[in-house]
Amino acid sequence: MQDSPETVAILRRMAEVRADLDDGAQEIAEGARDLGQWQHYVKSYPWVCLTLAGVIGYVLVPRRRMSVGNADQVLAELLEQTRLLTNTRKPSSVGVFGALRAVAGNMLWRSALSYAARQATQYFATDSITSTPEEPT
Repeated sequence: MQDSPETVAILRRMAEVRADLDDGAQEIAEGARDLGQWQHYVKSYPWVCLTLAGVIGYVLVPRRRMSVGNADQVLAELLEQTRLLTNTRKPSSVGVFGALRAVAGNMLWRSALSYAARQATQYFATDSITSTPEEPT
């Protein structure tokens, strides 16, 4: 019975299945080894790894801290710059007449705008009344 062609075919097929199982197990083992190595991820996803490394570096690296002496020096420099800025301003020389001239100019400008708005309103109101369509008879 062992010499029958059906038995030989079954035994050959079983040997092929065993070989395929061995190859499949080898591939699974290699894939599992690759997942445990960081080089696999760098080769497969370089931009993601680069971004992740940048974020981790940004989070882990501490910021520079100013020492008390350094802060005092910075404050002194800012105070000196503020003094220079306040001393370079010139006093206003507008005077009373300049202020009155500004107020009068502002009033004149507002009056002109108000007059123009009234004239435009009247023009468009009369124009819309005269241009109404006539009813057909």
